[in-house]
Amino acid sequence: MRPAEHLDEAVDSVVTALRPGTDQDWQTQAGTLDWTCRLTAEHAAHCMQTYAIQLASQASTHYVAFYSRALEAATPADVLELLKASGRLLSAAVRAAKPTDLGFHPFGMADAEATAGMGCIELLVHAHDIAAGLGLPFEPPPDICAWILARMFPNRHAELDSFRTAEVDPWTALRWATGRVLVPGLSTVGSDWRWHCAPLADPT
Repeated sequence: MRPAEHLDEAVDSVVTALRPGTDQDWQTQAGTLDWTCRLTAEHAAHCMQTYAIQLASQASTHYVAFYSRALEAATPADVLELLKASGRLLSAAVRAAKPTDLGFHPFGMADAEATAGMGCIELLVHAHDIAAGLGLPFEPPPDICAWILARMFPNRHAELDSFRTAEVDPWTALRWATGRVLVPGLSTVGSDWRWHCAPLADPT
């Protein structure tokens, strides 16, 4: 499966999980965050739009001057639509990119594969926050979580491989790598965790 298809599948899983909550108040707190569910969704949408712009512009030293939010009158259903559309925009940018295209990120210059991975991380961890705030279940596709862990957190993936891998499901492993949960026997990941967005191999 290609990175853009991973992202599309992640988007579909989030939309399916959150759609039943669009009749609720999205001004409620998103899980353990200080943000509301609405602001969390807007943040994730903005991140995916930003990553698409970074990859398309191939900016090498900075973020392109850009910011977006949902319109003030937007309903929860509108915000969810924005989240879905932002994911589709990012997957389109990933599909259109050449192997040598790179976009600036403070953690490193990101290729198309990593750009999709960054979008998946923002989307999934924040969908979990929103779902928790709305009292909804959320369990993203295990294969997507496993791919994200291997591509975006190679050191964490190596640590997990040396551990009792069968005892840690991919979604728990991804939340561990992003500092969301503790897993006994594995190192503690703090709030200063980083992903690896530079190409894993020379694109040329």
